[in-house]
Amino acid sequence: MKKRKQKPVVGILLGKAHTSAKARSITKWFSRCIYCISCTNRGSLVIAVVTIPQHHRWWFESIGEHPKETVGLKQAEVFFTQHIGAASQWNSGHVKPILKRAPCGAECHGCPEYHKKCSGCPATKYYLQ
Repeated sequence: MKKRKQKPVVGILLGKAHTSAKARSITKWFSRCIYCISCTNRGSLVIAVVTIPQHHRWWFESIGEHPKETVGLKQAEVFFTQHIGAASQWNSGHVKPILKRAPCGAECHGCPEYHKKCSGCPATKYYLQ
């Protein structure tokens, strides 16, 4: 398969969890994602900034559309920046496809979007190039 040029897109997530404990749990999970630049919570509010490949926008958009099912949030809004750039482990080149499970804990090979919309996490051995 030919390797795609991966143009990065910066996204911002504002979400509300049911409790501050749930927000802390989501923040901890999200912070392990290789696309995550920053993730924090203030009470039940979760704020995350990610940089992802353009063809992977659907993944971040799905959090805004289905916050409970995707990351466990009560409500979420997702935005994409026009002029602000940032680097994560992924687009800095610090990720190697060697793990069995994604750093966030996801199992790519068990996801229904794997092989359809998604090529898997670049940190796992399931990543399709």
